[in-house]
Amino acid sequence: MNKYLILQNPGHNRVYYNFAGQLAVSELEIASKQLDISCENIEIIEIENIRYISISCKEELTTSALDILSRLSFIFAIYKLEKINDKDYLIPISKNKYEYIDSKISSLLKYSGKTNELFTKMMVNIALHSSNFNFNDKIHLLDPVSGKGTTLFEGAVYGFDVTGIEIDSKATQEASLFFKKFLETERYKHSTNTRQIYGKTKSEAIYIQEFEYAINKTDFKSDVLRKKFSVVSGNSQDASKYFKKQNFHIIVGDLPYGIAHGNLADKKFASITRNPSELLNLCLPEWYKVLKPGGVVVVAWNSFVVSKRKLEEIFNANNFSVFTNSPYNNFEHFVDKSIKRDIIVAKK
Repeated sequence: MNKYLILQNPGHNRVYYNFAGQLAVSELEIASKQLDISCENIEIIEIENIRYISISCKEELTTSALDILSRLSFIFAIYKLEKINDKDYLIPISKNKYEYIDSKISSLLKYSGKTNELFTKMMVNIALHSSNFNFNDKIHLLDPVSGKGTTLFEGAVYGFDVTGIEIDSKATQEASLFFKKFLETERYKHSTNTRQIYGKTKSEAIYIQEFEYAINKTDFKSDVLRKKFSVVSGNSQDASKYFKKQNFHIIVGDLPYGIAHGNLADKKFASITRNPSELLNLCLPEWYKVLKPGGVVVVAWNSFVVSKRKLEEIFNANNFSVFTNSPYNNFEHFVDKSIKRDIIVAKK
């Protein structure tokens, strides 16, 4: 049996890190089901007061398995535990390079209420590993409550095509300007375009800001290698009016927690609510239409505001199948005294 130890990323804040061990174990348990080798005994261990996530595998890590492990949100370093002359040694293993663009992009833009980018990355991983798709597919990700774009940036790091819907036009403008500046600073070959995608009158008009980009001019000419990043200043409950049916592989969103800001659920009445159940009741029918069969929705919310059971009922009523067994029920954790965050994972 081969035993591997994963050192957690120390970049979490102190409060989050106290809960990050269990989150890491749960993420690894979900990801391990996609490995091409047999693994077991995923657990937290300590060596000389340093915390590791341990996983035992019948075979040595393959290139494919290492590719999946290298993308885990919490990973900082991977070691193989070897016994030499009756002593235990940690042998470092190089992680696979997978980033299409520099992962620093998610941490550059600072603003109040921003979700930890490592948590966002975890949600993206869980969505993909719980779906019928994988990293070899040309993934198109939708964040239906995209804010200033953290989920979109994490998807772009993976080389996914990404699209966001955000009702706050100032937020979409800031995300677009930031991404444009990033592409220019990092010297990616790119083009931009703004076009109307919905509305017969000026007052109804909905616009999408689109970027196409690639590492170099040669890749930019390829439909396969050229990537897409787009944001829509619109309402998520109109998603099927903006996009074709079965357009997205995964949907990942961090619902407003009702602390720094509320949910602008119904643009017509401009109602602001602390309760994410209203937003989901309005939007899930539309998300279902634009999600591919076998696709997965992952959303985070403040469980102080509404129970997980209530949200599960809403997802089930909209024809989604909710993952309710372990490890999917092990993601609840405190952010601060007013926010207890959890995620729900549901498949079409």
